[in-house]
Amino acid sequence: MSQNIYSEIAPEDIVPLKSKLGYASTTFGSQLVHGVFLVSLLFYYREVMLLQGVYIIICLILYGVWNAVNDPLFGWISDKTNTRWGRRIPYYWVFTPLMSISFVLLWVGPTTKEIGQLGVFFWLLIFMCLYDTGYTAVLLVWSALGQEMSMDHRERASIQVYTLIFGVPATLAALLLPMLFLEGAGRDGFILIAIILTILQFIFMMITAFTVKEKLEFSQVGEPLGLRDSIKHTLKSKSFIITVAMVFWIAFTQAVFFANLYFFSYYAVSGYDPFFVLLMIVGLTILGLIVGTVYIVKVNDKKGVKRAMMHSLFWQGIGYLIIGIIPGILSLIGFFFVGVGFYGIMTLYNAAYGDVCDEDEIKTGIRREAAIFGVNAFITKWAESLSGIFIAAMLLLFLYQEPIGGMQQPQSDFTIIGIKITMGVVPAFVSFLAMLIYKFSPLEGEYLSEIKAKITKMHEEKRAKLMEIKSK
Repeated sequence: MSQNIYSEIAPEDIVPLKSKLGYASTTFGSQLVHGVFLVSLLFYYREVMLLQGVYIIICLILYGVWNAVNDPLFGWISDKTNTRWGRRIPYYWVFTPLMSISFVLLWVGPTTKEIGQLGVFFWLLIFMCLYDTGYTAVLLVWSALGQEMSMDHRERASIQVYTLIFGVPATLAALLLPMLFLEGAGRDGFILIAIILTILQFIFMMITAFTVKEKLEFSQVGEPLGLRDSIKHTLKSKSFIITVAMVFWIAFTQAVFFANLYFFSYYAVSGYDPFFVLLMIVGLTILGLIVGTVYIVKVNDKKGVKRAMMHSLFWQGIGYLIIGIIPGILSLIGFFFVGVGFYGIMTLYNAAYGDVCDEDEIKTGIRREAAIFGVNAFITKWAESLSGIFIAAMLLLFLYQEPIGGMQQPQSDFTIIGIKITMGVVPAFVSFLAMLIYKFSPLEGEYLSEIKAKITKMHEEKRAKLMEIKSK
């Protein structure tokens, strides 16, 4: 008889509070800078650096190509790494500094007045790619590490709750501080806050490196697959294909949401101060997030990750639809419903991949989280580039008036309709599409219970093998 996935948590799958907090600290550090990267980069280079839209589109396409190369490669290399500290944590020590330095250089570079449009284009492209290299290397191993800490879906969800607690204030800082400094102190103030956030990012990510201990049986027992076989096994998995298709559209909607916030705040709600509009958006989203956390946690405990994700996508879609259809200040109500869906969207997709990794271990005999997350990123990172291209194209299509001399220009009703379609209608359609796709995932019920029972037995055998290796 198969083990019930809702039975008592095995002792080896219980994660101490110290480890959960240490793991979650990366969320605070990474979101401080990556949130600014997602929210402010397009706006900064259009409105402050005055880089033309066509250069931004080309840059995002080339950036997507680089993402296609580095994500699966870093994932595979991490899974093959074998050191006495493990196969994940050493990447923190090498790539966190690269991430920090390149992030700062994105903002302090010369302007178009100093080196022209082409010069700023190459500056943006080079340091976007360097930043993404550091971010990819660290966040891939971080995602893999989180699923290796426990095989129980409730403990995995609990770990993600702590990442949410750390991530929300970091996301708020990433949303509010850039606009506050651009409005007040200008570019110099913005650069100063970017440097401060980068220092905090480095400190918090190093906390993870020095507090979380890996399970060495996953790296020192068993022979890793070659790169070709690793990619082939991943792409042959029906569960992976369905999950990555869902996550692709989640990544697209999130990138559109964050990158379009400033355009929406400045232009889509006329008659109100943009900073006030942004504060309303943040407040309503947080309120929805609080409600959604209670609601989605209950769904996850009773029905599992799959159903919790589908509920999250549904309410997020409803929120986006309200934003896109209802005019004026009342459209902000939609951000409450987006917040309700955000808990599951932000925290449970890693747990969804955890179930994919569990099924994969049954088939291959080894844990391959980083390789699976790497192929996932190979596919889903294109969503970030696609979102940037989509936003830039929509601004062109709906006749967005670019700043003159650094000053924002009034926008026509036609342009505002385009901004609302970009921010609401299209993300709503995409959210409902992602929910429909994930409905076909087999990872629930009796089948998932059988996987968990087999995984428990396999890990007992691996721990015994590791003890045998150490005793020689």
